Amino acid sequence: MSIIKYIQGDLFTHTIPAGKKIILAHACNTHGSWGGGIAAIFRKKFPKANATYSQYCHTNSNLLGKSLIIESDQPNILIACLFTSDFNQSPEGIVKYTKQSIEDLQEKLGEFSDLEEEDNRIVVNMPKINAGIFGVPWEDTENALQGFNKLHFNVYVI
Repeated sequence: MSIIKYIQGDLFTHTIPAGKKIILAHACNTHGSWGGGIAAIFRKKFPKANATYSQYCHTNSNLLGKSLIIESDQPNILIACLFTSDFNQSPEGIVKYTKQSIEDLQEKLGEFSDLEEEDNRIVVNMPKINAGIFGVPWEDTENALQGFNKLHFNVYVI
C-alpha cells in the first residue's frame, strides 16, 4: 500500500535532503507541450527539461502509460513526466494510464541509488495530478496511486 501525505504549500519549495536527489512528478500529455496548469510552471522553471520532454515526445510514440525521468536544469532535481493523456481519453482512461505510468516510474526509479526516501520508500513529490486541465476527480487518481509499496507520495496542495 502506498503512503500518500498531503502537504499544504508549493511543490517547488520541497527541501532537497543533503546528498540526495528529489523527484518532482506531474501528469503530461504526449504532444510535447507543457502549455498550461502546473506544466506551464515546470516549463518556466526548467526550460532545458522542457526541451528534452518536447523532443522526446516528437521522437517517440505509444507514450501513454509510460514515464520519462529528466535531469532538470537544477542540481539534484529529477522531473518525472507521467504520460497520462493525449487529450482523447475519458477520465477513466486517464486514471488507467496514470496507474501504468506510475508502475513504469517505480521500475525506472530502481536504477537510481541517491533518491530521497522516507520509511525505505522512494519519495515522489507531485501536485494533485490530472485534477486540472485533464479534469479527473482527484479521488479517482488518488485510488490509482494505491498499491505502490516502494513509493511514498507527497501531494502538494496550494
